[in-house]
Amino acid sequence: RRKNSWLSMKCMIFSLLSLPIVMLTAVFVFFVFTGCVHLWLCFRQFHSITNLPTLDGSISEQPVSIIICAHNEEHNLKNLLPKLLEQSYWEYEVIIGLDRCTDGSKKYLTSLNGPKVKFVEVTRTPTGWDHKKHILTQCVNQAKHEWLLLTDADCKPVSHNWISTFTPYMKEQQNLILGVSPYKPANNLVSLMTEYETFMTASNYLSEAANNRPYMGVGRNLMYRKSLFQQIDGFDEIQSITGGDDDLLIQKIGLQIRAGINIHQESLTYSAPERTWNKYLTQKIRHLSVGKHYQKKYKHRLSLQSGIHSSLWVSFLSLVGFSDNHWRIIVPFALLVLIKGLFFTKIAGKTGLPLRVAWYPIMDFMYAIFLPLVAIRAMLERNIRWKK
Repeated sequence: RRKNSWLSMKCMIFSLLSLPIVMLTAVFVFFVFTGCVHLWLCFRQFHSITNLPTLDGSISEQPVSIIICAHNEEHNLKNLLPKLLEQSYWEYEVIIGLDRCTDGSKKYLTSLNGPKVKFVEVTRTPTGWDHKKHILTQCVNQAKHEWLLLTDADCKPVSHNWISTFTPYMKEQQNLILGVSPYKPANNLVSLMTEYETFMTASNYLSEAANNRPYMGVGRNLMYRKSLFQQIDGFDEIQSITGGDDDLLIQKIGLQIRAGINIHQESLTYSAPERTWNKYLTQKIRHLSVGKHYQKKYKHRLSLQSGIHSSLWVSFLSLVGFSDNHWRIIVPFALLVLIKGLFFTKIAGKTGLPLRVAWYPIMDFMYAIFLPLVAIRAMLERNIRWKK
């Protein structure tokens, strides 16, 4: 009997230590670990952003230069400029950088004859320069005011108080102000993906800036001092890289950054998302390709965050697919998704970023699995341009 009992115990131990069981146990432990870390990162974002002050103050005495770079954007300029010219701010100018335009943009701007609007035209980009960085540099050189407010031709401010919302942050100790720029919601999968990816990106760079670690902004809604741009020699050393006129510039500024964060509801600028997967992927590859030029500390931090998010979803799906006790996996994961959704809802309410809660779990899965694959493709891409 003792011999039979011992053999039975050995068989049971062997079965518990069999390769499938060991692997599932390891995956489960990894799933719990990544879930805890990911939830903590989401809580940190939630805490950092929801505690940001939304400042209201008197109009600043400092004038502003608004800069827009455009390549064959006549239609968008006709939509944008009326919004800019009706801004309630007391003193500002609008500088349009026309980069190798072959449409009617120049004719349209010439017809305005307004004192607030002027344009800089470039017909040829010098060798060794990215097109957008070159035209942006020319616009900065022509700006007559210290504070530069950047947006894109396909954007629109949500309010005539857009400039005014930046003024409480235009203090002597500040030299850069981060804004938020969502995409207009539309009822298709490309728009949903763009919307969620923009939400995640903004949540990350705003929370990092709130913790005194700014690493990027978006050129669709960004303000900095002209003297700061000149102090760091503008885009020198990164002038040939396509993209990065916002994030690489901020990383170049480095320790000299004294950043404000403008999340006032009237500070937003909206632009239309790409309508097809092909155009969306082209845009994302261009944006993500800049990541290989990031400083190492930012590469490591962002790669770790992305890896944890992706690993959480992969380990969850693996356990659901191979484990016998599904509820032990699904219930804690559903609870994590619920808590994370509550955090994100609060962030969306604070920043004005669109977030469609009904689609959030699906978009979170796509963001975790799909975007890292696009990022890998972007790292391998060699022929990337701002505009042809």
